[in-house]
Amino acid sequence: MEDLLKPDYGVMILTICNFLLLVYLLKRFAWNGLIGALEKREEKVASDVKQAADDRQTAEKLKQELEERLSQISTEASKKMAEAVKLGQAQRAELLAQTQEQAKRLLDQTKAQLEAEKNQALAEVRNEIVRTAVLAAEKVVREQISTQAANEAVDRVLAEIEKK
Repeated sequence: MEDLLKPDYGVMILTICNFLLLVYLLKRFAWNGLIGALEKREEKVASDVKQAADDRQTAEKLKQELEERLSQISTEASKKMAEAVKLGQAQRAELLAQTQEQAKRLLDQTKAQLEAEKNQALAEVRNEIVRTAVLAAEKVVREQISTQAANEAVDRVLAEIEKK
């Protein structure tokens, strides 16, 4: 057991030589590849971080543009709705005016028609009165009335005229 605590210089020199040989071989064949791969990985991570930041800025710009466009669309929609309401009110007023004008024309036509029918009825009544008067006069003339009866008839007609 005591031999384990004593250093063996031959083994120690061989171990140091092996280690230096391993370091030389690693440096010669593997070190550049490992360092290159680590540098590439570091560059890729840095470019990915930069790309993510750029994408975030682009996304924020897009979001802002979309919000602006949405507000523009909302404003345009409000304007178009107001225009549509105004147009509807104008059309309503126009239709109301047309309807009132048509009703007035119809009323005027009806009044004119009634007036024409009234005048026609009056003309028919006058014609009937004239015809009756002519018939009455004809009967009077046919009866060959005396002068005294004729004078009495004339006096009656004059009296009726004076009453009116």
